[in-house]
Amino acid sequence: MPEFTHKDKLYIADLAEPYDIKKSLLTITNSSGDKLIIDPKNKSVAHRYGNTGESVSVDLTAPKHKDFYQGLVKNAYDVIQEWIKDQEIVFIKAIEAEYENLVQDFDKTLNIAIIGNVSCGKSSLINAFLMRNRNNQVAKVGVQAGVTQKIQVYRLDDKVRLIDSPGLGDIRAENSEVTRKFIENIDVGILVVSGAADASQKIFFDDLKRSCDSVFVVLSKIDVWDKFEGQALEDVINQWKKYLRVDRIYPVCTFGYDPQISGRTPLDIRGVDELREDVELFLENRGKKLLLARHMSQKRKYALGIILSAVTAVGVQAALPGKAVWIVATQSTAIISLYYLYKGKRLTPTAVLALLPVFAGEAVATNVFLFFASFIPPTGVVELAAAITAMSITGAMLASVNFVLSDGLDLDDKQALKINWTVISSGQGY
Repeated sequence: MPEFTHKDKLYIADLAEPYDIKKSLLTITNSSGDKLIIDPKNKSVAHRYGNTGESVSVDLTAPKHKDFYQGLVKNAYDVIQEWIKDQEIVFIKAIEAEYENLVQDFDKTLNIAIIGNVSCGKSSLINAFLMRNRNNQVAKVGVQAGVTQKIQVYRLDDKVRLIDSPGLGDIRAENSEVTRKFIENIDVGILVVSGAADASQKIFFDDLKRSCDSVFVVLSKIDVWDKFEGQALEDVINQWKKYLRVDRIYPVCTFGYDPQISGRTPLDIRGVDELREDVELFLENRGKKLLLARHMSQKRKYALGIILSAVTAVGVQAALPGKAVWIVATQSTAIISLYYLYKGKRLTPTAVLALLPVFAGEAVATNVFLFFASFIPPTGVVELAAAITAMSITGAMLASVNFVLSDGLDLDDKQALKINWTVISSGQGY
């Protein structure tokens, strides 16, 4: 706590948590250890505690000592306010340093190659993989054989590209600037095969393995095996495993994207979830999952994943030394991730920290350090209580952010954030 001088004497000012000047007790300690405690609700009377522990009421407005005490209290509050400002600077710098270790690098690129013969179902797989319906397809699907005759480049944004091609050799031969950069940095290769096992596909698979960080093999159009009995599909899968020398084949069905199919016929999507989950797991380990997730038409599960991960993390962090920095950094990272998921834009740590006091309501001043101190139990509180409090606040905060963003609003709509926070934190909507 800060020291200050008054009438050439040294004092220490101490404000009780949550460091709210309007509500917290102020303690002024002199060099002899005597303490003067002022309640902001009644600044005319203070309590003095000596070394022996005796308590004496002091009239701060008494004419004899009025000037002395008024000056003493004013100096104490002034130095406390400066201390709070200094604490916030240190606090924010520590959060920003920790944030750098947590947040995903959105400047990374993501390249996915979908390789397979013409009419093997690559376009339908792309649509199903991105959770698209008939009305918002990414890849054009047609009923005529060979609708996609050439290389198709799907630039989802300036960082994420999918290329649909019969083979990597075709991409190399195309030799444009886009394909040259793509072929040098392929993260994921997906080989799409269909029908009976074909040993010639081993060439395409081996080429993918040499050029990609990870390769997944998909057996598409498994609905054609629905009319067969017994182990027909399983036998075909095993044959493909043998010819390609792989341990895993992803059998999928992506029927229904063709425009000539009746809109009353439901999409038949099978096996794509398993493929998507494994691709996402691979990308998550490389810090690229969100780059792809933001292009999914259904974002709810990704948002819930971000929220649950943050809530779990702060439950552990609440028991750690320096928990304030850890928890606020985790909360900020989650907000930044949610914002990128819905908006495809990066939010700065400064912008996030400016949002946090919105959730404090009228509890404290709009100061990040005070915000945290007002919400999370101080050191000495039972660890379980601190963890429950931290998790509850974090969950409600992030759920509020998610509701606002999923409704198409932006985080500068402070009123919407506050309304959602009030509803969720009261237990009515979380």
